[in-house]
Amino acid sequence: MLQVSIKRGREKRIKGFHPWVYKNDILSFSRRPKPGELCVVRDYKGAFLAKGYINPDSYIAIRILTYRKDEELDLKFFIKRISEALEYRKGIVPSDSTGFRLIHSEADYLPGLIVDYYNGYLVVQITTLGMEVLKDKVVQALIEIVKPKGIYEKSTVQVRELEGLPLVEQSLYGEIPEKVVITENGIKFNVQIIGGQKTGYFLDQRENKLLFAKEFVKEGDRVLDAFCHLGGFGIHAAVIGKAKEVVAVDSSQLALDLAKENAKLNGVADKFQFVKGDAFKVLKRMQQEGEKFDSIVIDPPAFAKSKTVVEQAKRGYKELFLRGLKMLKPGGNIVVCSCSHHITPPILEEILLSAAYDTRTPLKVLYTTYQAKDHPFVLQIPESRYLKCIFAKSFPWEV
Repeated sequence: MLQVSIKRGREKRIKGFHPWVYKNDILSFSRRPKPGELCVVRDYKGAFLAKGYINPDSYIAIRILTYRKDEELDLKFFIKRISEALEYRKGIVPSDSTGFRLIHSEADYLPGLIVDYYNGYLVVQITTLGMEVLKDKVVQALIEIVKPKGIYEKSTVQVRELEGLPLVEQSLYGEIPEKVVITENGIKFNVQIIGGQKTGYFLDQRENKLLFAKEFVKEGDRVLDAFCHLGGFGIHAAVIGKAKEVVAVDSSQLALDLAKENAKLNGVADKFQFVKGDAFKVLKRMQQEGEKFDSIVIDPPAFAKSKTVVEQAKRGYKELFLRGLKMLKPGGNIVVCSCSHHITPPILEEILLSAAYDTRTPLKVLYTTYQAKDHPFVLQIPESRYLKCIFAKSFPWEV
């Protein structure tokens, strides 16, 4: 196996269980590395540190799979890792939810691999060259442990191009339906496996949707679900919170069509008004027309995919939050989210505070939450805490 030595002082991070070795950490190779191959990582004196896979052309050159010298990176290794991940999910995913994240990359010690479970079917996303090389072992282990009806690959994220990989969408095992119905907190949702966004559904908001519906929505409320995707927050509000009306906004016709199906599936279609369009323009128009809501959710896609656009992203978030606060009734609730890891919790609070000052809206924050427990973040990797949500309530009087 390829031996990789790293520079003096760089071993501290690896000994602290940070699972990445950067290109500029590397001191030497035992031979010319083959992109995607397995390797042993050693300190500058030659002492063992870890095993992983390497892509010498990537900024993150090595991703670590194990810190154990005696652990072989064979099929048994993947069976063990996937079994551990499944056992953890059994303990934290509620029994009324048949969709969950089974493998969450570094958080399950399988960097470069995402696996989502949708009521008997698996959707796999591979983001790194090293995991692409290991894909056959991954699929074999998934079949043995999970025994799925089918496995579908949706490796269509742009980060693959940084690893020199093409974007891929294909069936890997069994028969794959275009759509499958899952339950989330007891609510039914159609998930578009083939042709849908990401792996088909955003499972990371499961706990936040339930919190919103149970504690923030009251019977008879009027709710705004901006960037609604498949209707998650809005349908939870209508079914569990018994909202009287939900206005759901999204720019994707495919997402809105599925959201309509999901509303019908749960018997709340009559409570919904679906609006197709750019949320910036739609919210501006609604605010100018004097629309008011008891509860508002603003859950946009990632605006800041790199540090260079953080300031621009902050302006985008603030505009949305301003529109939302201007439409919020006194005593109403607002939930604002960011799935950009560059927008840290303090930055998100700063943006909401600025919007609150500008609209003269007194707010009290009741919760700051993150992604669902089946999407845990790694303490050593701040970037893995990507989803942040602030649940706030306005004071019950007008200024």
